[in-house]
Amino acid sequence: MERIIDGHTHFDLLESREQFLSDMDGSGIDQFSILVIGRDNAEPDCFKQAHALWFKNRHPDRVHVFGGLDYTGMFDLGRPEPDVPFVRQIQTMMEVGCDGLKLLSGKPDRRKWMGQPLDGPTYRPMLDFLEETGFPVLWHVADPPEFWDKNAVPQWAKIQQWWYDSSHPPKAQIEKEINQVLADHPRLNVTFPHFFFLSNRLQDAADVLKRHPNVKFDLAPGIEMNHNFTANYEVSRQFFIDHADRIIYGTDSGMMNQTTSPQRPKMVRRFVESSDEIVVPQDPAFTPDDRPNLHGLGLDPKITRLILRENFQRFVGRKQPRPLNKTRLREVLKELGDNARARGEKNPTADRVLAEV
Repeated sequence: MERIIDGHTHFDLLESREQFLSDMDGSGIDQFSILVIGRDNAEPDCFKQAHALWFKNRHPDRVHVFGGLDYTGMFDLGRPEPDVPFVRQIQTMMEVGCDGLKLLSGKPDRRKWMGQPLDGPTYRPMLDFLEETGFPVLWHVADPPEFWDKNAVPQWAKIQQWWYDSSHPPKAQIEKEINQVLADHPRLNVTFPHFFFLSNRLQDAADVLKRHPNVKFDLAPGIEMNHNFTANYEVSRQFFIDHADRIIYGTDSGMMNQTTSPQRPKMVRRFVESSDEIVVPQDPAFTPDDRPNLHGLGLDPKITRLILRENFQRFVGRKQPRPLNKTRLREVLKELGDNARARGEKNPTADRVLAEV
């Protein structure tokens, strides 16, 4: 089995490392990128930066880390900027040896909580810096269109209570803001996960890629994406052929506190490699769902090689993860631990990780 790279995973529990590695190995995944959700609420131990750095420290040849931002000061005090400026936080990530930046500020609930437009002054210095440095960004923007209609969301999302009401910015507004960001920052090295939630609008997806040569999409499901591709099979397959160098394999494995199905990576891989009928595995973000089985795209190996490995390498500009700077890592872990204790956390993960570095 050819070894591949998963450009989109999460890791929230140190105790789940062995199972996580087993899931990756079982799908032929050699390297993987752990995406850190930014600290955007006051819950204890919600910021998983130390978890990802711990994994990277233990497996430096396999783990890429896309660090998350600490929004403290914005969500709790309602200010337009965090306590620590975004640019300074990203500079620290680069010094430590992170491979990129994960942003969730475009997800509708976060966009609502922060109250800051994506193209507004709050994010502009950060975007200027990211464009100047070419530091890779994976930015979650919007969500499936059906999530704005409680009656249209799939069964699994109803169970999770994942939908939006009129208090959330509409999808059209979020898309308008990100389109302005791309117009203002044409050299931004960015991947939009979940196919930019345009799997039901493939002409619009093609237009985005044509207008913005530095934009990529990843395949982390959103299972609606695979259902949309299956329902519009021939057009979808041709899209993958025409844009083979702009699509990155990702699975979202490890989300929801490591409760995703171990079959998730295999499903995404089979979808691009095989022409099989694919049964959606039991997974809290896939099922229950009454839509038909999936139909794999059966792409040529030259194309799948790009999607499953080479496109991610071009995105991050490397064939191997960036090495950690142990001195800066210890300093950052100490700061993460100090901040956590100041918020009342009794046993910060950062302290546990620091003891091993």
